Amino acid sequence: MRKPTMTAGLVTLGLALAACGGTPAQDSEIGSGPGGKAAAATYQKLNGLPKDQARAEAVKEAKAAGGTLSMYTSMNADIADRITAEFTKQTGIKVSTYRGHSEDVLQRTLQEASANRLGADVVESNFSEMDALGGKKVFGPYEGTAGKQIPNEYHYDGWIASRLNILIDGWNTKLMPESDLPKSWEDLADSRFKGKISIEQSDDDWYENVTKWWKDHGKSDQEIAQLWQKIVGNAKIVNGHITVADLLAAGQTALNADNYSYEYTVVAKKGAPVTAVGSSGSNPVPAFARPNGVAVTAAAKHPAAAWLFEDWLLSDGQKVLVGEGLTPATKVPGDTTTKGLNVVPYDTKGYEAQQKKWADEWDRLISGAPKLK
Repeated sequence: MRKPTMTAGLVTLGLALAACGGTPAQDSEIGSGPGGKAAAATYQKLNGLPKDQARAEAVKEAKAAGGTLSMYTSMNADIADRITAEFTKQTGIKVSTYRGHSEDVLQRTLQEASANRLGADVVESNFSEMDALGGKKVFGPYEGTAGKQIPNEYHYDGWIASRLNILIDGWNTKLMPESDLPKSWEDLADSRFKGKISIEQSDDDWYENVTKWWKDHGKSDQEIAQLWQKIVGNAKIVNGHITVADLLAAGQTALNADNYSYEYTVVAKKGAPVTAVGSSGSNPVPAFARPNGVAVTAAAKHPAAAWLFEDWLLSDGQKVLVGEGLTPATKVPGDTTTKGLNVVPYDTKGYEAQQKKWADEWDRLISGAPKLK
């Protein structure tokens, strides 16, 4: 989920745009052209209408504009297909999806925004990437009634959390005896896990949250540093959360330290001996609930369809998310995605305040660890 530092991001964008003869646009220019002004007018109109009238008007305008929508997302491809299929079924609006790692979604969107050529009408991705895009003023204003049902703590700069990625450990039941399972993050430093752990290489936010958890519970900096050295010494590094889950399912690792709970569910539904809860139906290890969000773009080519999708995902779509094993941002009857998990708050403010520091520390920590592909 790594986002680039401001300097690195601007250099990357500058080189990419120079290659095609363009120059990076300033933040204020994003959405300032005719298309952006038209999108802003649509958003203003829909935001000012009562709930049912706004939804009906959005459907009407979206169909009049061709009945299509372009979405960029880092969601698991199979899940994204099923969610967009349900949106199409309920609204009649077809969705064209670009699916990539969250870092890819961020870079592609930033490059297009800097050239005033946004290809996405709506973006759905991880907390850090959405926060970066919000800071670059890529998003347009959504103020529909559905958004008001999302807790205030999940409202950010230009975007709203639609779901929570629960970062927790999971294991292969054929390779990891239940008697050996970790009961805390500290347990991962034990020698019994030597060579049995996989860690996702971009999860510097997991590193920050575990570190903060330890500090809040009385551990010294020296104790924390020693724990991390031992944990990484027991581990192999893997690129990509989906890959992590697939390798766990294939038995190439016995235990994954940090993945999204729904990724374990995805491979388990396919018959893999993978779980994140023991036979008791619980997991005592603290699980961090990281927000993932959705937002319309400032210069969307199909603004009514974009507004409609965000409104739907934050309301009717919440039930669909639960059906796919994802944790919704609101309370949904029948949601069991966090059942048995020791869910604790994700440190959004602390992580974002010093993101580069945590990223650099994490990179140094895992630099010598073996890689698993």
